[in-house]
Amino acid sequence: MAESCCGCSAGDLSEASGGQRRALIAALVINAVMFVAEMSVGLWAHSSALQADSVDMLIDAVGLGIGLFALNRTLRARTRAGFTNALIELVLAAGIGAQLIHQIVTGALPVATIMIGMGFIALLANLASAGLLMRYRHQDINMRAMWLCTRNDAIGNAATVVAGGLVLVFNVPWPDWIVGALVALLFGYTAVGILRETSGQAATAGKRMTEKI
Repeated sequence: MAESCCGCSAGDLSEASGGQRRALIAALVINAVMFVAEMSVGLWAHSSALQADSVDMLIDAVGLGIGLFALNRTLRARTRAGFTNALIELVLAAGIGAQLIHQIVTGALPVATIMIGMGFIALLANLASAGLLMRYRHQDINMRAMWLCTRNDAIGNAATVVAGGLVLVFNVPWPDWIVGALVALLFGYTAVGILRETSGQAATAGKRMTEKI
């Protein structure tokens, strides 16, 4: 997870900001629409995996909004935006864990066919978002954080489809629970990695300022 991110000058940002802005706006719209769709379907189908992913779509939409705000700002502002996105991802992981516990306590059996269908639609949506952001993922820590969040979504969607198939075959809810737990762990792991990167960049920037003084 700990790839290095390149810093960009104001000129570089100016040249790239048009394409980045369009990619961010398109990805934001996709995530906002999918949040509404997945949450509605997830509640109806009693699927922990779909509900968890819908919340992630909402958080990603918020993160993309933060990314748009930070796009043409200083490296420090973009690093802070990446840090904020990582914190949001960490909160999301905790929220998914809490929601998962609720699903286990209630023991409701998910509607497998709905899980599979909605999970596949969400997978296509997140692959589209990841494709839009991929070329900018090494631009700075902010863009990297957003791309990783979107990539995690796609992984979670694929796992949801598989879990739906297992629920359909065995008529038990535990595959849905396992996916929810794995998604929460993945988000938590990614968030910690991004927080470490932003802390390292902040320390480096602070050292450079001290040396200049």
